Amino acid sequence: MQIPSRSDFDNWRSDPVTRAFFAAARERVEDAKELLSIEAGLNPNQDNLLRGLIQAYREMQDFRMDDLEEVVA
Repeated sequence: MQIPSRSDFDNWRSDPVTRAFFAAARERVEDAKELLSIEAGLNPNQDNLLRGLIQAYREMQDFRMDDLEEVVA
């Protein structure tokens, strides 16, 4: 796999579609946190699913060019 240039990565991050996608991901995190605040403990499997969803979306949003370089190297 070829690593994109930093410029390409930055352009992708600033693209309106990418920005909308990350905004939707942030909204999903907030929705999951809200649901956990109301229903935590009622269904441990759902709690685990929501915690995993929150962690996955946060990790995705924190992804940086350096992370990509580590994976490919």
